[in-house]
Amino acid sequence: MTKLKAHLWTLPRWFAAPFFGASILLGSVLAGGINANAWLALIAGLLVMAGGHSFNSFLDYAWTGLDKGEIEDRSAEKDYCGGQNIIEAGIVTVREVAINAIAWYLLSAVPIIYLAFAVGWPIIIIWIIGMLVTFWYSWGKFNWTHEMALAVGVGPGSVLLGMFAVSPNPPWGIGLLASVPIAIILSYLGLALDEWPDAEANLKKGVKSVAYMVWKYGVSLEWYASTWLMFLLIYQLFLIQLNIFNPATALAFIPAAALIPLLVMMKGNFRKTMGAIVLVAAFYPILLLVGQIIEG
Repeated sequence: MTKLKAHLWTLPRWFAAPFFGASILLGSVLAGGINANAWLALIAGLLVMAGGHSFNSFLDYAWTGLDKGEIEDRSAEKDYCGGQNIIEAGIVTVREVAINAIAWYLLSAVPIIYLAFAVGWPIIIIWIIGMLVTFWYSWGKFNWTHEMALAVGVGPGSVLLGMFAVSPNPPWGIGLLASVPIAIILSYLGLALDEWPDAEANLKKGVKSVAYMVWKYGVSLEWYASTWLMFLLIYQLFLIQLNIFNPATALAFIPAAALIPLLVMMKGNFRKTMGAIVLVAAFYPILLLVGQIIEG
């Protein structure tokens, strides 16, 4: 039962589904509307996300070694995902994790192939790029592109997947602009929080991403995350002024504002508060999508 849970729940890390899923459907809304093809794109995108997360567990153990070693020398366990240490703990083998990742990718090919025939072949390019992002993400931890890799996957990659699922010639430039807020909240803001417990152990192994530098140089984590949050909200207002986002997308300001006191409370109990932050942050892309649909 524990192994089954690892394969179906822990390795895919479904906690990120609201971010990736909302991006995909937002792209469909911007390209014409949500229809059956949009839902197929959602399924395909979430399967790619699951495979990417599983590959990340494989790569962080077998390639970069960030999840390998004694407990004090590897990435910390997180309540909201828990995929970091299941290989080291003996729950699954490296080979099983690799097979798990490949299986999710193969499953995602089914709706993608249908969409390629029904709408157009460019969606295959976006799909392939989405699958490759996880390898960039693992490599990016050792340079300055760590956050950018995740941002591309959850932002432009997901939005364009939704767009090209419903239209062979969507307004992809608008999609790129609209993808930035969700990319920021999960990547540039979220990674700094996610990597904070890992920093001391992983810095010894050569990581260099900005998220780790926040810890290394003693930058206030609350200040860093709040700065990205403010930039995100200002940028969203900019998109509303450009009529790319509808005014109703301001619904997303509600969870964004709720994040501020949670960032303060991290000082008291980081691990417990992080679970609440992930939950509240997940409502941001959902309400952004709902606001766009209401007036769309």
